[in-house]
Amino acid sequence: PKECRVDASITCADDEGTECNEIPTPSFQCKEGEVPDALVFSYVGGGCEQSFNSQEDECEDVQNVLSITSRVVCGKEDGTVLFSGMVTIGDKLTVPGKDSDSVLGDILVCEIFETGDNGLVQKLRFDTTELSLKDKYGSLRLESCDENSCLVPITYTYDIRNIGTDEMDVTTLMRTRGALSADLIGLVDDTSLEVGESTFAEEMGEVDVCSGEDIKTTVKVKADPPSGIPCLDEEDYDLSFLIPPTEPPTEPPTKSPTEPPTEPPTEPPTE
Repeated sequence: PKECRVDASITCADDEGTECNEIPTPSFQCKEGEVPDALVFSYVGGGCEQSFNSQEDECEDVQNVLSITSRVVCGKEDGTVLFSGMVTIGDKLTVPGKDSDSVLGDILVCEIFETGDNGLVQKLRFDTTELSLKDKYGSLRLESCDENSCLVPITYTYDIRNIGTDEMDVTTLMRTRGALSADLIGLVDDTSLEVGESTFAEEMGEVDVCSGEDIKTTVKVKADPPSGIPCLDEEDYDLSFLIPPTEPPTEPPTKSPTEPPTEPPTEPPTE
């Protein structure tokens, strides 16, 4: 008797063909003492209390109404605008933006505005020559500085093979990642498979290689043969990144407070 059997497999690679679990974690330290050509931030929302970085940045919460969507304007100290746009929590913004003809200076000033009344909500000022990936400045988090980037474009490839003895039509390709599921049947190259034939679907995305998170992707494939008794297969792909020990917040704070207080107080009282 003819039998319906389908086999699913998952591969994942970056744009250079490196298997996703082999993608190296970048150096977290941006080029010290140099002004980068471009910076990429995530808009994470929230107030100045969540700032976490290795420099004496300035962050001021003007009014406590940070919302899901805000307008962000970043520029130089002289007022030259390098980026201006609406962002929602989770969005990325690149400074300078594609509409800007100017280059970054050694100081970046960013202002976050309420979208409703355009009121100033938060003001940031920091040094672009002392940056580390994942530095947090108020509602902005640094993801990339030039070639040092936590965000890597990747492609998941879902291979589907007819390993039975009957022809089949692939009718479902359900992908689950975290809490999100989607039927990717529209991405399948060819849904009609003869015995021994295979097809595939490609799903492009972006992964944060600095997150330290484990990302599990599951696909469930359903195929229907002429007999009407469908066959199913399920496959998992686990993606994980080892994070090197974080350096940024550990060094600068330890130096300055230890030296100055020891000398001045000892002399004046003796005369």
